[in-house]
Amino acid sequence: MGDTNDKPPAKEGWLVKLNLVLTMVLAALGFWLNFNSQQQKLAFDEQKLAIEKLQSLLATNRDQREERGSREQMRLQLFDKVSVSLQKGEDRHVEAARALVESLLSTNDPVESELRVGLIRALSLGAPPAKQQELIEAANKEATFRTEQKALEADVLRRAEKPFARESPLAAYRVDVFYCAGVSAAANESKAQWVQKTLRERIAGIQVRVRELAPSINASPGYGITRSEVRYETATEARAAEELASILSTGGTRLPLRPVNNATPLYLSVFAC
Repeated sequence: MGDTNDKPPAKEGWLVKLNLVLTMVLAALGFWLNFNSQQQKLAFDEQKLAIEKLQSLLATNRDQREERGSREQMRLQLFDKVSVSLQKGEDRHVEAARALVESLLSTNDPVESELRVGLIRALSLGAPPAKQQELIEAANKEATFRTEQKALEADVLRRAEKPFARESPLAAYRVDVFYCAGVSAAANESKAQWVQKTLRERIAGIQVRVRELAPSINASPGYGITRSEVRYETATEARAAEELASILSTGGTRLPLRPVNNATPLYLSVFAC
């Protein structure tokens, strides 16, 4: 007869199998819980990031609304200031109002640019006779500058949409050479004409024109030019500006570069001041 101890009791065999099954179930459950926890964390992180982006967008929109409200309030105050100056009709009041208009209203904003012209024209009508012609000329220069800027903006957009192959990357650019009017206007204009001539000789097909930078425009936000320099759009035009400055360098001296944030692709400005 066989020994009864050779086989484990049936009950113990089932316990072993049950423990094995439970171990596998618990392991699977632990894996699922860990996976689910990671998925929840990822979902939470995505929601948090989305909320942060939304908060940033709302903050930006709020800041923009506040900026627009602030600019609108400033425009109304300038309008009132000009009205008071016209009522008083004194030279010092007219000059004070003109200085505020020229220094606070932007030439790049279409609304403010039109307002600049209108307010300066209004001041010319109520100014003392000795100042009237000066203000009329200033208003005319403002209007001409705005017309040129509109044409420029339309042209650079057209050129950006339909680029064409050139020997030099600069050939695809449009360049305006501004000379500062005022005491040294003649010398500055001569310098600007030299820049135009040099660029046309060195770069076939480049479009270059000379423009006057009236004192009233130079006093507006974003200008304040006191030296000769090259201005370019920060993100995309640094290399082109470097090349242009190298072409215009004389005696080892190169024009300073200044980045700006104007939305005018394929456009560079040179200032002779």
